[in-house]
Amino acid sequence: MRASAVRLVAAGLVLVGSLTACSPKLPKGVDEQQLSEAVGRAIGGPNTCVLLGNKAGKVVWTGGGYITCARNLPTCGGATTTAQTVLEGAVGKPARFASCPSGPGVNTVGWAMGPVPVGAGKPDLGLSYVAVMEGERALPGREVQERVEEAFAKAGL
Repeated sequence: MRASAVRLVAAGLVLVGSLTACSPKLPKGVDEQQLSEAVGRAIGGPNTCVLLGNKAGKVVWTGGGYITCARNLPTCGGATTTAQTVLEGAVGKPARFASCPSGPGVNTVGWAMGPVPVGAGKPDLGLSYVAVMEGERALPGREVQERVEEAFAKAGL
């Protein structure tokens, strides 16, 4: 009985390892630690979510608070959605931003999304992003856009 449980656990670990090996990753040459630090300094916090996605809209990097990334937040267009859904819709579209109240009280939400800007002399990595802040001190979408795009440049994207 004990040996079969050990085999089951081992098989599960192999499966998890193989799934993470195939999951989308940041492009070669992008330092994940440097990216995390730059974005964290620019707009970090528990009420912030930044997602980078590839051309297929698959997330290759997540920064910020998991709860904010998973929450349904106002789109400032009359609906609510998650950052992942916004990322999927941002692929191949120009950069844009939005800000609006996020409920009763003083909370607001600021969104920024679009292609990751390509620096001078850098190759286009084909990445898109979505960045969102929500709360009493959330930055307006335009400010979120400026800060996160500057952080991407500092991180070498």
